[in-house]
Amino acid sequence: MSKSNTAAVIIPFDENPMFTLSINDLIRKRAAIKDETEKLNSRLKDLKTDQDNIDLALLKKMDAEGLSRTANGDYSVSINEDTVPEVIDWDALYDHVISTRDFSLIQRRISSTAYKELLKLGEGVPGLSPRTIRKINFRSL
Repeated sequence: MSKSNTAAVIIPFDENPMFTLSINDLIRKRAAIKDETEKLNSRLKDLKTDQDNIDLALLKKMDAEGLSRTANGDYSVSINEDTVPEVIDWDALYDHVISTRDFSLIQRRISSTAYKELLKLGEGVPGLSPRTIRKINFRSL
């Protein structure tokens, strides 16, 4: 199953058919697009919720059956696990970062890559505890 990649094309001003519309018509057209976008975003939110519920059911059923990967002829499903940091004590974490000058741990959030490297080296980080995140990889065959 292939995905279509389409991009919006901005028409040069002098060739833009919208230029022939009145301001009132343009405002109405813009409002219609805004309304349609809001409806689509609402539908997208519902679809994402449905997908999250399906993924949770897949995780539970696959766990119950001892599966980490399966397929149905059209799609494959596998469970992906990743270790990410979860801050349990910001003060301890900042003290560690300052004392070791290891600012690679800090971004807008804790750097998972730097944290996993330290875990591999057998080094704990004060203020952090590893937490495993599991999600479904879903691919067409």
